[in-house]
Amino acid sequence: MIAALRSVCLAGAVMASGSQLEAASAAETTVDILTFDQLDGWDKDDHAAALKAFLITCPDLDDPDWRSLCAVAQSQTAQTARAFFELFFRPVLVRDGADPLFTGYFEPELDGARHRGGRYQYPVYKMPPEAKTNNPWIPRREILNSGVMDGRGLEIAWVDDPVELFFLQIQGSGRIRLDNGQTIRVGYRGANGHPYRSIGVELVRRGIYSAHQVSAQVIKNWVRRNPDAGRELLLHNPSYVFFRE
Repeated sequence: MIAALRSVCLAGAVMASGSQLEAASAAETTVDILTFDQLDGWDKDDHAAALKAFLITCPDLDDPDWRSLCAVAQSQTAQTARAFFELFFRPVLVRDGADPLFTGYFEPELDGARHRGGRYQYPVYKMPPEAKTNNPWIPRREILNSGVMDGRGLEIAWVDDPVELFFLQIQGSGRIRLDNGQTIRVGYRGANGHPYRSIGVELVRRGIYSAHQVSAQVIKNWVRRNPDAGRELLLHNPSYVFFRE
């Protein structure tokens, strides 16, 4: 198992831009497996927090080695977290001669409620069992309009803006602020298996905007100014993302 996991980089994720990738293709890439004592600050890191994050995501890793590792992780404690990572992971240093680019992560925040009412009319859904076993499952239009999700207790929360919910699905995770001051954090659970279609590209195809004019905010504003056509535009994308709390 350890051999299969040596490509995992625990120290961090480094992503290259397009120009960097072009430069990297002409340069030799080297991969060095390090020891944990070579990682600056490893001994002072919050290994228990890392284990907690790993336990949230590892059940979704569909590979025999990862499933076995996830099972082992379930039995770990805050006191054994560091030893767990040092036993099953290896830090890896990848160099290609290009400067690395570290990226941040954005979590959108939506206003919502635990129960439907008032302005909160748009559900954030958990994944139904049949969507897990059928790929692809039904498209977005049918999920939202056929009643297949009704009365099943699949709603995590209800939010007040369908276009913000649409972009939450694109982002894959976010936060829902409740009226009582509490916050629900939701993360990606799965999708219905249909390909993603860009509604920005569709607005350009229809001649509503030029390509250089389209942005997330432009799309949101157009949908809100044109509620009927806007709802239909959102249905142009058959892909649908389900969440977990």
